[in-house]
Formats: sequence, structure tokens, C-alpha cells
Amino acid sequence: MKIIPFELNDKDFSVEYFRTREGPNWFRCFYKNASTGFVDPLDAWRTLGIARFTDTGKKLKQWCLQMDQQYGRDYIDNSTDTNDTFFDTKMIT
Repeated sequence: MKIIPFELNDKDFSVEYFRTREGPNWFRCFYKNASTGFVDPLDAWRTLGIARFTDTGKKLKQWCLQMDQQYGRDYIDNSTDTNDTFFDTKMIT
């Protein structure tokens, strides 16, 4: 796992991009004494709430989109899986 920090982090606000071998790459956002994880770069940017329209918020949005574009989402989307194996089972009593 490799962690890439946002350049304008401070003690009350920080965003880091986690590149992982297994699972999706993701953003960890710490803001207002709460830490959350997001896969979508725009969700990481939306953590700031109304503060996302400041200069730091605009730079964060650019950085999040750049990280997502550069390293991408290296995971398999199973939402289109049509395997009905578990739905055709019958209960044996």
C-alpha cells in the first residue's frame, strides 16, 4: 500500500490517496474530527461541504481528479454479475 498525501494538509484537515494491491484505490478524508473513506474522487471533495468553493477546495478537487485519472480505479465491478446460483435454491424441510 502506498499513501499519497494532499500537499495542503494541516492538523484539522487532511486528505490522502491510498494505492492498494487488493481492492480499490481510495481517499481517506479527515475533516471536522471525522475520518471517512471514499472511492469516488468527487465524494472526497464533497467532504468539505460549503468550504469546497474556497481556493483549497478547488485545488483539492483538481488533485482528487488527477489521482483518479493517473492511478485509476483498479477493481472489478461485480454489479453486472448475472449469476443466479443462490436465487434458484429451494428450502429443504
